[in-house]
Amino acid sequence: MIKLIYKQTLSLAVVAGLLFSANAWAVSDATNGGSGRSDVQQKIADKKAAVNDNICEKIAERADAFAQKMAGEENKLQTRSQERLTNWTAKKAEIEAKLNTNREAWDANRDGQFKALEAKAMTDAQKKAVADFETKVRAAIETRRGILDGAISKFQEGVQAAIATRNGQVDQLLSVTADSRKALLEKAKADCVAGVDAKTVMANFKKSMQANRTKTQTDKQSVAKVNTQVAALIATRKGVVESALSNFKTTMEQARIELRKAFAKDSAEASNN
Repeated sequence: MIKLIYKQTLSLAVVAGLLFSANAWAVSDATNGGSGRSDVQQKIADKKAAVNDNICEKIAERADAFAQKMAGEENKLQTRSQERLTNWTAKKAEIEAKLNTNREAWDANRDGQFKALEAKAMTDAQKKAVADFETKVRAAIETRRGILDGAISKFQEGVQAAIATRNGQVDQLLSVTADSRKALLEKAKADCVAGVDAKTVMANFKKSMQANRTKTQTDKQSVAKVNTQVAALIATRKGVVESALSNFKTTMEQARIELRKAFAKDSAEASNN
């Protein structure tokens, strides 16, 4: 009986030992498995964080590069704007100087022609006719020059205004574009700091930048075209000049007719006498 009890007790001890060992292995396996999964998850999180940091770092670098680029574009634009005004001012001065030189030559030549006419005038009637002719010609020239100078002045003012308007519009467009893109970059940087998924940040940033570029291209179409405005100014000036020249030719022709009549009349009277 005692032996039977001993055997049963021993059997229970063995079973208990086996159960303890199984539980110990189960606990150990569960612990090791949980640690392995935790390590994998940590690696994934670390990799994701590294990717996010890399993307956010690139966005920050792009923001700095963009700021430098926009500063360069603004300086370049200001230089071009100043060059346009400088070139136009120089061209305007050149045109005015050439016109004044030509007018001085024309006036000298005309004075010579008047003296030649005065030398031909023998009678009082002829002398009076020459004097009247000179007065009419000088008055016609002054009238024509006044109209031409006015047309030229308006043309020059119009061109300068067109250049200034375009420069102002381009400056405004560049400023708005720069401010918009800076805001997009700052938004992307802020999203990165806030922990938004970097891929989402970059996707949103690229989409917004593309929309900004499209808007800028559309806005460029509304910027005043200097060539178009200058063409209109040229057409206006041409109409004024042609009208002034036509009136001048009519006045000159009438003056010549009167002068010829005076000399023809005196010649006829001399022949009759």
